[in-house]
Amino acid sequence: MPGFEHGYKRAITEIITGIVMGILLSTLESTGLIPPSYIFPFKLTSIIGVVSLILAMPYWGTGYLLGWLLGVFVLMESGLVGIFDFIVYFVAPFAILLIRFMRD
Repeated sequence: MPGFEHGYKRAITEIITGIVMGILLSTLESTGLIPPSYIFPFKLTSIIGVVSLILAMPYWGTGYLLGWLLGVFVLMESGLVGIFDFIVYFVAPFAILLIRFMRD
Protein backbone atom coordinates (compact mmCIF):
# COMPACT_ATOMS: atom_id res chain seq x y z
CA MET A 1 0.00 0.00 0.00
CA PRO A 2 1.40 3.43 -0.92
CA GLY A 3 2.67 5.36 2.06
CA PHE A 4 3.76 8.79 3.17
CA GLU A 5 6.19 9.52 0.34
CA HIS A 6 3.63 8.56 -2.32
CA GLY A 7 1.03 10.89 -0.81
CA TYR A 8 3.58 13.70 -0.66
CA LYS A 9 4.59 13.19 -4.31
CA ARG A 10 0.98 12.99 -5.44
CA ALA A 11 0.04 16.25 -3.74
CA ILE A 12 2.97 18.04 -5.33
CA THR A 13 2.44 16.65 -8.83
CA GLU A 14 -1.34 17.01 -8.91
CA ILE A 15 -1.39 20.58 -7.68
CA ILE A 16 1.47 21.71 -9.92
CA THR A 17 -0.20 20.00 -12.89
CA GLY A 18 -3.40 21.90 -12.10
CA ILE A 19 -1.51 25.18 -11.93
CA VAL A 20 0.22 24.53 -15.27
CA MET A 21 -3.07 23.58 -16.96
CA GLY A 22 -4.76 26.70 -15.58
CA ILE A 23 -1.97 28.93 -16.87
CA LEU A 24 -2.00 27.19 -20.25
CA LEU A 25 -5.77 27.55 -20.67
CA SER A 26 -5.71 31.20 -19.57
CA THR A 27 -2.92 31.93 -22.03
CA LEU A 28 -4.69 30.18 -24.90
CA GLU A 29 -7.92 32.03 -24.11
CA SER A 30 -6.29 35.46 -23.74
CA THR A 31 -4.40 35.09 -27.03
CA GLY A 32 -7.58 34.05 -28.82
CA LEU A 33 -6.32 30.57 -29.74
CA ILE A 34 -9.28 29.03 -27.89
CA PRO A 35 -12.72 30.64 -27.85
CA PRO A 36 -13.99 31.44 -24.33
CA SER A 37 -16.85 28.98 -24.80
CA TYR A 38 -14.33 26.12 -24.92
CA ILE A 39 -12.94 26.95 -21.49
CA PHE A 40 -16.12 25.96 -19.63
CA PRO A 41 -15.75 22.19 -20.31
CA PHE A 42 -12.19 22.33 -18.97
CA LYS A 43 -13.29 24.12 -15.81
CA LEU A 44 -16.16 21.68 -15.33
CA THR A 45 -13.80 18.73 -15.74
CA SER A 46 -11.47 20.29 -13.18
CA ILE A 47 -14.29 20.67 -10.65
CA ILE A 48 -15.38 17.08 -11.20
CA GLY A 49 -11.77 15.97 -10.70
CA VAL A 50 -11.48 17.81 -7.37
CA VAL A 51 -14.79 16.37 -6.13
CA SER A 52 -13.80 12.84 -7.10
CA LEU A 53 -10.41 13.33 -5.44
CA ILE A 54 -12.08 14.37 -2.19
CA LEU A 55 -14.50 11.45 -2.39
CA ALA A 56 -11.57 9.03 -2.80
CA MET A 57 -9.63 10.38 0.20
CA PRO A 58 -11.41 8.28 2.85
CA TYR A 59 -9.99 5.17 1.14
CA TRP A 60 -6.38 6.38 1.28
CA GLY A 61 -4.08 5.05 3.97
CA THR A 62 -3.18 7.17 6.98
CA GLY A 63 0.47 7.55 5.95
CA TYR A 64 -0.58 8.53 2.45
CA LEU A 65 -2.94 11.19 3.82
CA LEU A 66 -0.21 12.56 6.08
CA GLY A 67 2.14 12.80 3.08
CA TRP A 68 -0.58 14.57 1.09
CA LEU A 69 -1.11 17.07 3.91
CA LEU A 70 2.61 17.83 4.10
CA GLY A 71 2.80 18.30 0.33
CA VAL A 72 -0.14 20.71 0.32
CA PHE A 73 1.34 22.61 3.27
CA VAL A 74 4.72 22.94 1.52
CA LEU A 75 3.04 24.26 -1.63
CA MET A 76 1.00 26.75 0.39
CA GLU A 77 4.08 27.99 2.22
CA SER A 78 5.89 28.44 -1.10
CA GLY A 79 3.01 30.56 -2.42
CA LEU A 80 1.93 28.14 -5.16
CA VAL A 81 -1.39 27.36 -3.47
CA GLY A 82 -3.83 30.08 -2.46
CA ILE A 83 -6.02 30.05 0.63
CA PHE A 84 -9.09 28.65 -1.16
CA ASP A 85 -7.11 25.78 -2.69
CA PHE A 86 -5.43 25.18 0.66
CA ILE A 87 -8.83 24.85 2.33
CA VAL A 88 -10.06 22.41 -0.31
CA TYR A 89 -6.90 20.28 -0.42
CA PHE A 90 -5.99 20.42 3.29
CA VAL A 91 -9.21 20.56 5.30
CA ALA A 92 -10.89 17.54 3.67
CA PRO A 93 -8.03 15.07 4.32
CA PHE A 94 -7.41 16.59 7.76
CA ALA A 95 -11.08 16.01 8.66
CA ILE A 96 -10.83 12.44 7.38
CA LEU A 97 -7.77 11.81 9.55
CA LEU A 98 -9.46 13.41 12.55
CA ILE A 99 -12.52 11.19 12.15
CA ARG A 100 -10.28 8.16 11.63
CA PHE A 101 -8.32 8.86 14.84
CA MET A 102 -11.47 9.59 16.87
CA ARG A 103 -13.03 6.26 15.81
CA ASP A 104 -10.03 4.23 16.89
